[in-house]
Amino acid sequence: MRFEILERDGLARNGVLEIDGVRHPTPAIARIAWEGLPPTTPGLRLSPRDAAGKGDIKILQSGFAPGAGRPDLDGAIDPWYRGSPYAEARPEEGFAVLDNIAKLLLDSPRFVEAVKEAKSGPGLLKPLYCSLAGMPHRLALLAYCGVDVFDSLPLIMASETGRYLTSTGPLEYSALKDLPCTCEACRSGARGEEALLRHNFATAEAELRLVSHKISTGSLRELVESRVRADPWLVQDLRLMDMDARGLQEMHAPIKGAAFHAGSKESLLRPEIVRWQTRLRERYRRPEGASVLLLIPCSAKKPYSLSQSHMRFRDAIFSSGRGPLVHEVIVTSPLGLVPRELEMFYPAKDYDIPVTGHWDRDEQKLAQDMVSWLVGTQKYDLVISHLGDEREAVADVLGDHVDTSGGEPGSRASLDRLEQTLKERCPQPREQGRAGRVFQDLRSVCRFQFGRSGDEMCEGAQAYGRWPFVKVARDGSQLGMLTADRGMVSLTLNGAHALARTGDYCVEIEDFRPKGNLFAVGVEGASPEIRIGDDVAVVHKGEVRAVGVARMCADELRLAERGEAVHVRHAA
Repeated sequence: MRFEILERDGLARNGVLEIDGVRHPTPAIARIAWEGLPPTTPGLRLSPRDAAGKGDIKILQSGFAPGAGRPDLDGAIDPWYRGSPYAEARPEEGFAVLDNIAKLLLDSPRFVEAVKEAKSGPGLLKPLYCSLAGMPHRLALLAYCGVDVFDSLPLIMASETGRYLTSTGPLEYSALKDLPCTCEACRSGARGEEALLRHNFATAEAELRLVSHKISTGSLRELVESRVRADPWLVQDLRLMDMDARGLQEMHAPIKGAAFHAGSKESLLRPEIVRWQTRLRERYRRPEGASVLLLIPCSAKKPYSLSQSHMRFRDAIFSSGRGPLVHEVIVTSPLGLVPRELEMFYPAKDYDIPVTGHWDRDEQKLAQDMVSWLVGTQKYDLVISHLGDEREAVADVLGDHVDTSGGEPGSRASLDRLEQTLKERCPQPREQGRAGRVFQDLRSVCRFQFGRSGDEMCEGAQAYGRWPFVKVARDGSQLGMLTADRGMVSLTLNGAHALARTGDYCVEIEDFRPKGNLFAVGVEGASPEIRIGDDVAVVHKGEVRAVGVARMCADELRLAERGEAVHVRHAA
């Protein structure tokens, strides 16, 4: 058996499962060889060992049966152990299995621990099998947690008990006067167990195709947040995944992902949002010389600086003549804070939220905590609040500050008040002016992106160009360039040396020089902070051999033996 991962969205994968030379796309539902099934169609099947065909998943005999043994079969699985402490240990090869999943879904802490165990160590690269749980409304969450293969047992059981399955939960078949589906079985007008079974299969397969599409586009999380509403237990499972498996999820969340809508309470704990807040607290320092904090509201248009409201804010700032001293920080849900120089860094320009004009308690607490951290650690000479709906929520944690908005940040009177306050309360900026500020803003981005290596890269360097297309160079050699599409600094080989000196964001390879993209077979190790989409240095014993973009997270880079590891931009 061979499993190849083709696309990733967090823990979810689109892949190919090869058994006996037969290739099956995943995620997939394995149809059980059952007399009541409709005529078979091409696809994955789950069959008893003695009746299995080529390419089937083979169900082994119970380990407790006399002389059962453990034959070496391609694509074999032993779902009948049920986690018994008396059974033999499951073999290292083959599938990873979520045992007792039907019970675990009703015991969220144990469910989360089971997912963490399945996704740690070598099991991370195995196809994850889950029996008895693949109801259509659960497929999105389970795929989000990394399940690759389901079986059709719950579809058969639902048909026998008269449950009409939908993507938003089961319905009572006998109570439906008109069938709310246009699948072939429902269009036929036939009623009965066979027609219900055909419908349930069609619904599950359609939902799994949607899940696969969402994985391809990097937008599975939004589907999950909508689907879990069908069952309070699923909401609980997702929330505890976000809280208790935060590190696991963040490890697999790409550093540059798809745009998303943050439309529910669960959106506040998306791994990329939690990562943003954590990086601010751990890596962020305000640009040197930007001693005046100006808090402003977000805008619907992203990046914010392209919105009309932010253009008016910036006109007032520059008209005051104090622009280089002002540090603009946007207060927004669900990120909390977005410093102006980071507004293109994912997910700051890639999220959207419903706007009601009212912040709930969770949003208020988030804003208060982040603003309190900012003013308490960055040591500004002056704090100005030019906020709207967020004004009252953060006023108590600002301490001594000036309110220039009066709750109406876009009005002409408040903009004039902002300009006048800057003129009266701020000194004239130093001679370095805007050019020096551009470099400090770029240094802030590098530090946020690379941590200490970002500081290392910018030491003794200069910035060239007009924001956001700014290059960083030292002694005439370009180290990297900020790009608007990624919102990140793309490194050159010279820039990669800064990573190699600290050992951060480095992929260690065997002694060869990449001639194209780097594949996992040549990787010997990876530093733990690497995420999918990060710029990384490809090194051998400290010598830079290439620089490029990581296609796997740190754990996969260390474990994988196939697949593209780094998309190489420059090779030495």
